[in-house]
Amino acid sequence: MRGLRKSFSPLLLVLAASLSIGARAQEMKPPEVTDLSKVSFQIVAAKFVSTLEGASGNRFQEPEATMDQYRGLVLTVKITKPAGQELTVVAQDMTLHYRYGDNSDAARCFGLSTFSAAQDDDRAMSLLSQGWGRSTTGTNSTKLSVVYIDLFFQNMEPTTADMYLLVAQPTGAHFTSSGWSKP
Repeated sequence: MRGLRKSFSPLLLVLAASLSIGARAQEMKPPEVTDLSKVSFQIVAAKFVSTLEGASGNRFQEPEATMDQYRGLVLTVKITKPAGQELTVVAQDMTLHYRYGDNSDAARCFGLSTFSAAQDDDRAMSLLSQGWGRSTTGTNSTKLSVVYIDLFFQNMEPTTADMYLLVAQPTGAHFTSSGWSKP
């Protein structure tokens, strides 16, 4: 009996450690990821622009040299979500896949507006020179189950058509780094 007890102890420790690690891995979720089982996105309007004023005074201006080749694109997106749920849209997660003529391409998001309750509301747009930024629902829009946001994309061809908004989702690949330290 004594030998049997000794062999169970290491086995139980390994099993307990495995369960603990497994439970922690299930609890860990990527930060700022939209749960598409609860939230849906629908493009409801598209407007091509050669200039766009940003909320902080910055401005998009299509250069004169490329005015006949490209325009900016403001997409109005209807988002359906659980009422009372705060939502953060991260620019890096928004990619527009589209066709133009016989070609296709993808464009990253360079601007996010605030959220509003109605499609036709004016929404302040934050233009993001590097494409890094986020917009979070405020107190009033968090209460709603339907909100609207504008997204801005650059360098859109004149024959842009068949647009699809992709929202980044985790692939399941996960790695924990020990980080880095300053020299």
